[in-house]
Amino acid sequence: MPGILSRPLDLIFVIYFITHIPPTLLLDFQALYPSDWVPQSIKDLLSLYIQTYRDPLVGSPVTLYWFKSFIICEALFQFPFFIIASIYLIKDNRDCYDTDISPVYGSHVATTVIASLAEVMFNDKYGLTVNEQYVLCGFYIPYLIIPILMVIDSSYRINRLIVNNKIKSN
Repeated sequence: MPGILSRPLDLIFVIYFITHIPPTLLLDFQALYPSDWVPQSIKDLLSLYIQTYRDPLVGSPVTLYWFKSFIICEALFQFPFFIIASIYLIKDNRDCYDTDISPVYGSHVATTVIASLAEVMFNDKYGLTVNEQYVLCGFYIPYLIIPILMVIDSSYRINRLIVNNKIKSN
């Protein structure tokens, strides 16, 4: 069984998942936690991000329920998947990819990121400069590209399993 370092795409996915855990817990989920559960230093970190980058989705003064629904999906579906997929990939356990879970995850995340990018890029009400839009896109786009790669990779792996099973059964 080859190690994770010999599987570069899996390594990219593991790094993506593991580096996604802290900001998800500390920043994204603040929209779901009661305010008094969040230490002031973590609130300050989110405020610094909002003030520095003027992210209108995270920093909206009114609740954007469509965006909050994305965060709820992140808590219920995506976050557990970060952990499970990381473990499976590190152990080279193909169950993570040899099922429909990975393409569903990747498709779901790509769809939510596209909606978020469209809002940031095309909604003039936020008054973002072109430079601010580009910086925000720089934050969001990796969360689009890597899930799309997951969809392609896992679909390829699933297709290969189907073909191999058909060959074995004939």
